[in-house]
Amino acid sequence: MSVMKMISDLKKQKETQLEEKKVSMIDYVQQTPAQVRYNVERSKELTQSLVDEYIKKDFRRILIVACGSSNNGSRCGQPFLQMITKKEVQVIPPFTFVHFFDNVDENDFVVVVSQSGRSTNAIEALELLKEKGLRTIGITSDVNSDFKDICDLTIDWGVGKETVGYVTKGVVTLAEYFMLFGIEAQLKKGEISEETAEEYKNEILKAMTAHEQLQDSALKYIDSHVKELYNLQELYVISAGANMGTVNEAALKISETVKIHATAYECEEFLHGPLYPMTPKYTLLAYDTANKKANERIEAIYAAAKEVCVQPILVRCGSCQDPDVISTDVELIDEVMPLAYLAVAPLLGDFASKRLTVEEHPLLEEFQKKLATKSKKYPKEFGQW
Repeated sequence: MSVMKMISDLKKQKETQLEEKKVSMIDYVQQTPAQVRYNVERSKELTQSLVDEYIKKDFRRILIVACGSSNNGSRCGQPFLQMITKKEVQVIPPFTFVHFFDNVDENDFVVVVSQSGRSTNAIEALELLKEKGLRTIGITSDVNSDFKDICDLTIDWGVGKETVGYVTKGVVTLAEYFMLFGIEAQLKKGEISEETAEEYKNEILKAMTAHEQLQDSALKYIDSHVKELYNLQELYVISAGANMGTVNEAALKISETVKIHATAYECEEFLHGPLYPMTPKYTLLAYDTANKKANERIEAIYAAAKEVCVQPILVRCGSCQDPDVISTDVELIDEVMPLAYLAVAPLLGDFASKRLTVEEHPLLEEFQKKLATKSKKYPKEFGQW
């Protein structure tokens, strides 16, 4: 055998090994419950640096600056954080924060989030805070990213490595991080007891049991609705309450993966205009809540959508034998429900994308060249975060 042939064979073998080790978005969905449980176990250690910052003074409000899936993950954690701290909690896109949010000062507890730590708009927000002489706190999955060069404090929120651009595990663990931060901060301030803290942590753990059940239920749904998902063309996603972060992330994830138009609405807002373009080519994805009265409305919308859509989809907590419903028999409080519900959309999107996804239009590459969203240090193989 020639040397060149040996080199060629070794190269092919290495490429095969790398392909075998390649992790998919679905792998990260399946890894999520274990990561969340691990983070609950080390909650004090994981959140300590942020808690220590927060208890330095009685801040007026908490401002979370984040875009994309980091924004959605923050919105999923916002209702719990607001409930437990009894503070106003706002989640603000970096562009809005930089150009239109003028009243931030030393009485605000501000954190900037970017999973990659390299999003240019997040970096711009940090630069603005520094210009104002305010403390710069960055929350990321990569403490050695650009964030470390500008932040006074850089925090790893506990997602580990996620090398698929369409992030999933990062969204759930970010929402969890803000929940755990709220628990540990209030515990350290003496606002809640150890017993109450454990009760809240157990709610987070219950959400992971629901997450696993929803994975199973979603996969069964996919197996029995192949044709409907194959024909997915336009999507509305609706819910209410704490799940507004969930539906925004679901719409984003399916838009990213399937390359279709998907939009998220609060259930009642959906009825006041957005529903009118709906035709049989549309699909409605509805998530219920822990509020029984709200669920009556959501499920009525789902039922009515059957008159137009070929196959609307309902995701719910509580025992359900309907094969057309994706469900878990675990009952959850509204504020932790997103941790479980975030399992569903990536599974649906991954399945549909294998049959529907087309290559991005060549002109879109030129568009992206003109408007960089990541710094030059961002690994190109990761795609868009």
